[in-house]
Amino acid sequence: MRAYEGLKVVDFTQVLAGPISTQMFSLLGADVVKIEAPIKGDQLRTTLTDAEMVAKRLSPAFLTVNLGKKSLAIDLKSEKGREIVYKLIDDADVVVENFRPGVAKKLGIDYETLKKRKPDLVYCSISGYGQVGPRSGDKAYDSAIQAASGLFTLNGHEESGPTRIGIMVIDMFTGANAAFAISSALYRREKTGKGQYVDVAMYDSALMIAAAQMADFMVRGNIPPLIGNESPTRQPTAGVFETSDGIVLIATITPDQNIAMLKAAGLGHMLDDPRFATFEARQANLKAGLELVGEAMRTKATTEWIDIMNKAGVVVQAVRTLGEATSDPQLEHRGILVKAENVHGFDEALRLVGAPFIANEDSPMNVAAPPGKVGQHTEEVLRGLGYDDSEIAKILALNEG
Repeated sequence: MRAYEGLKVVDFTQVLAGPISTQMFSLLGADVVKIEAPIKGDQLRTTLTDAEMVAKRLSPAFLTVNLGKKSLAIDLKSEKGREIVYKLIDDADVVVENFRPGVAKKLGIDYETLKKRKPDLVYCSISGYGQVGPRSGDKAYDSAIQAASGLFTLNGHEESGPTRIGIMVIDMFTGANAAFAISSALYRREKTGKGQYVDVAMYDSALMIAAAQMADFMVRGNIPPLIGNESPTRQPTAGVFETSDGIVLIATITPDQNIAMLKAAGLGHMLDDPRFATFEARQANLKAGLELVGEAMRTKATTEWIDIMNKAGVVVQAVRTLGEATSDPQLEHRGILVKAENVHGFDEALRLVGAPFIANEDSPMNVAAPPGKVGQHTEEVLRGLGYDDSEIAKILALNEG
């Protein structure tokens, strides 16, 4: 049995942060109904991709955060749409939305309205800056939150200046944060019988990601320099190095690890040089040390260095492409990649990322139906709510135009 079998989630979210949070529940057995605008659907269906995927309305990004959900296409601004939503809510446990603050209330699907119908409802709002406060109305995307939160200034090179992180790290972490907050509210409901309103902000989540650096600034006033691929330890034994045929990352933190790395690299003699004899001396002469270590690292191939450093107890990894990373046999053992069969518009099964953990009692894990067309499950969901063939036909006709 999977953890959330029997749980019903009504999902009003789109793009990344909201959908990844509700997908965590669908992968663990919950019945998740995704509400989409007729015809257009979630805006992520046609963004972050090429023209071919736009035509299918199934972008790779959309596919990977909507596994296992049913797509119900209705117009939330219509009286019939609200009627359908209210029927869904009467039998639901969780509602998740990521409209701009105030929009849910205008649509009549805000927490205060819905809890009158379902007092034990767990309701989660996800937004850029939260539901209250002077910035609550600001629009937000991942990159904007990276900029606003200071994350930009923690990433980049001194020569080029701050730079954004190349993945939607705020969106994805916010979604995981929301899933945890919802789970906490459900656990509380088990004890008290009471529902709860949860307000999750991308801005808050960004600060959590950078909590260690934030604390260093707030406690000591320290502003870390832009170090690119160098190590924050400021040791020449750590960072990204070219080999004779590739690139490796080496991570050393303690003085013992620094010494082990130098000896493994054939540079033990550096320890006799006053510039590199102590931890503090190596920090003071970082650039000179990096030049010597970099020169040594270019004398051998990546696989040779990985073998040498592993034997010396030094943390090392090749800097790999996405293709190399996703073909790692370790992923087969972990079962983290999902094989999605019969995806609309695709002739072959697709490999997608599923839940990032294993739970021995949640079996089977990461087995879920792939996302489908906009409104693919509308008739099924409406029939489950008690609508007859005639009513369903009228609703489908409204959706078409």
